[in-house]
Amino acid sequence: MIKQHANPEDYDLYALGALDGEEKQALEAHLSACGQCRQELAQARARTSLLGLTAPPVTPPPAVKSTLMSSIRPKGAAPSVRTIPAQPRKKRWALRFALVFAATTAILAIGIYFLGKDDSRQIQENRQLKTQLRAAQSKASHDAENLRAYAEVVAAPDTVSVTLQQQAGGTPGQAHVLYNARMGLVLYSGQISPPAAGKSYQLWLVPSSGAPVNAGLVAANQQNGAAVAHIEPGLGAKTFAVTLEPAGGSPQPTGPKELIGAVGS
Repeated sequence: MIKQHANPEDYDLYALGALDGEEKQALEAHLSACGQCRQELAQARARTSLLGLTAPPVTPPPAVKSTLMSSIRPKGAAPSVRTIPAQPRKKRWALRFALVFAATTAILAIGIYFLGKDDSRQIQENRQLKTQLRAAQSKASHDAENLRAYAEVVAAPDTVSVTLQQQAGGTPGQAHVLYNARMGLVLYSGQISPPAAGKSYQLWLVPSSGAPVNAGLVAANQQNGAAVAHIEPGLGAKTFAVTLEPAGGSPQPTGPKELIGAVGS
């Protein structure tokens, strides 16, 4: 008579090929008529496959091959018959416990692995957030400094205002400069057509005598916020000019003058 359901440990033993004799025959007969037990067997096979995947590779010693070859029955020899005793129930429960323990260990190892990945991802996200926060703090500090400088320059009575105009046949645009020689501060705002690839706009203070002084790079659209440049205090200015330079700027003007404005004009 077929049992109502197989013993729980029989699934793992059958999946490992360790179930034999009448018990194997009884289980196979029951599996043909019981879908629930077939599902249990499928799960047992999945567990044993998992154990195979998680087991570390082992290189057998050289003696294994010689032992195996010596145990092979010579051709023509009569086969030996050996009776394999049935495993005691206690041993089978021990085997099932070992299987469950190993499977649980494998599942925990996989869980720890993915948890570690989650922790690594969280650490990476935290680092990115800290980097973004530092960048935002730096920009806020820079903007606050520019706002303070702008307020001081605008309020100072010795600040001069210069309008920079487009040159004939040059790039369309217009800009304004507020300059306070005593403070050594230059404030630039304006708009000009975007430069060509690999080029930058650069602002210059042309003094009454001597070489032009670099007042920094300026953006094509600098209307929403002024670019603030710190130069040597007390330097008298004759002209301000925007030139087209290689990307990143130049120590001295090399490109065409796109916008020019004379002080006092």
